[in-house]
Amino acid sequence: MTLHSSTRVPVDDSYAALVGKAVYVFAYYEWTIVYIIDYLRSGFVSGYSRGNPMTSGAVRQALQDTINNPQVSFAKVSRLELQACCDVFEKLSVKRNALIHAHPVIDSDGSQILAYQTKPSKPLPDMTWPKPEVESAIREFDAEACNAGVLLDGYADGYPGMPTPVATLMSTEAADA
Repeated sequence: MTLHSSTRVPVDDSYAALVGKAVYVFAYYEWTIVYIIDYLRSGFVSGYSRGNPMTSGAVRQALQDTINNPQVSFAKVSRLELQACCDVFEKLSVKRNALIHAHPVIDSDGSQILAYQTKPSKPLPDMTWPKPEVESAIREFDAEACNAGVLLDGYADGYPGMPTPVATLMSTEAADA
């Protein structure tokens, strides 16, 4: 294990980088959801950024409330597509929470990893986070960020608050390869 040069806490730098990448990719995913909500409920980004702090669960609830709102138009992206997006976001929020609320343990091979424990009644009561599991979470978060980005791209024309569309970024990267 490589000790981090700026701390005395034993940590594998490559493991810490993976955990950081997972957190970052999920944050990107969550912001894609936030922008989808903002398109359907103008002003949501401002409230999210400058209002009371919101958990991922609160963001999911805001998306669900938006989907359930009979005044929302689903002309560009269907209610069914948004509901599927909301359901997956809920599932992956639970997984992300299991990562960021985990505690350090020593794995069976002697490596330092994170482990999560909570009430057995919760959706994900116990989980260890060896490198392959963190890498798998990154792939899931990334795939769903891109899927949500495709939905967001459906709102692209004329939406002033939108960041660079994910599909555009993906196609640019593919062209550069």
